[in-house]
Amino acid sequence: MYVCYQSYGCVSVSTEEKIQLLPPDHTDLLEWCRVNFLSESLSKKKKKKKKKKKKKKKKKKKLKREMLSCEAGLHRMAMRYRSHQAEDAVLQEEPGGREEAPEVADLQQLVPVGGVYHIHALQLPPQARDVRDWSMVELLDGGLEVYPYSPGEAEAGTQAAVQITLRLPDNVIYFEAPVVARWDPAGQQWRTDGISNITYEAQERSITFGMGAFYTVALLQDAHLNLPYQAWELQPTGVDEGLFTVTAVFATIQIKIFTDNQCMLSAVVVEEEEVLSHITGQWMSPFALREALKRAGVNIFPAEHSHKYVPVPRKAALAEGKAYEQMALLAAAFAFAHSKWNGEAGPERVVFKVSEHLKADSAKDNHWSLYMFNGEKVQTLKLTETSEAFSEELEEESEFHSTLYHMLKDFASKEAMDKVERAGSLFIDSVYQLLLATRVLAFS
Repeated sequence: MYVCYQSYGCVSVSTEEKIQLLPPDHTDLLEWCRVNFLSESLSKKKKKKKKKKKKKKKKKKKLKREMLSCEAGLHRMAMRYRSHQAEDAVLQEEPGGREEAPEVADLQQLVPVGGVYHIHALQLPPQARDVRDWSMVELLDGGLEVYPYSPGEAEAGTQAAVQITLRLPDNVIYFEAPVVARWDPAGQQWRTDGISNITYEAQERSITFGMGAFYTVALLQDAHLNLPYQAWELQPTGVDEGLFTVTAVFATIQIKIFTDNQCMLSAVVVEEEEVLSHITGQWMSPFALREALKRAGVNIFPAEHSHKYVPVPRKAALAEGKAYEQMALLAAAFAFAHSKWNGEAGPERVVFKVSEHLKADSAKDNHWSLYMFNGEKVQTLKLTETSEAFSEELEEESEFHSTLYHMLKDFASKEAMDKVERAGSLFIDSVYQLLLATRVLAFS
């Protein structure tokens, strides 16, 4: 569309022929129209290129998230496959076999997120009647009564007589489509059979499903979605203050640690967007913060059975527990971080990065040192994060010590060790509780 402006108004023409109808003295105007059209076309092409770049960037981010969770997902699938094989073997061994067991939710792997929904059909209460100048209504002693509803079985052998659409709460995060489970009062367990036609709308934050009757239902999420951790870092930010950052599969969690056994959720970032504003910025105990995050669907706290569902090598309790104690003791003046060689060190030893940290900025890569600890002996490794392969070769002229405290005391500045000596016991305890709850040395 070419638009030619004249002193008496605007003339709109749409073809070359119409433009040629202009008088000869309009040649400059015609040239202006053509140039304007070309510039508009070029700007449209640039906009299209920008949109394509944004789409490619989004696709790359999505692929990265999928790759991060791929290994954990494959391990979970393998565990399920093995459990199904074990069940099939039992069925084959039993004479005459037995009836197939109902699909019972594994609450070691799946946890309810967002509360429990009690879904019932209720009878209408007695309605008010107007009698002359009076309004009369019958009062029921038992309150609302459940309507007896027993649908028949569908033709295909499935029962989906009731369709429910639930609006998901805004204060909860579902990283994947939740598993819909119904409560079985007879067996006192959550089951996934009897639920069909599940449609999850992530953008609209809603889920629709069919049921054979009215049940009490819950939305379950894999408790190990964000494991193993991709990285973690603990650094001091002031006097008896610290920042604990955990980079999980789907989210990055930042926790501020303060004296008086208090900590605060600083930020939860999912796809470059901060979420869970209702619990960020509130001081609470480490235990209360842990429960608040789990209720919100951000579970970064492994349980004793989590090794069955997360593909990470086990670490000895002695080495792991002693390392958390030493890290908490030194957290007032030293930064600690994840090392990619921790998994290569074997089950009896842990490897992590340490750096003296007296300023507010983050520790630089060339300031980190790698330490290997087995609970009874700590050593400084010559290895770096950029090395090609794991090696137990020790740093030249380095000695081993029984504790990390005595090891760092040989190299640290007097200012750093003074800060360690002045650290409050409640701050140390808060750091220890968070490290023990997240178990970053075993699940990263």
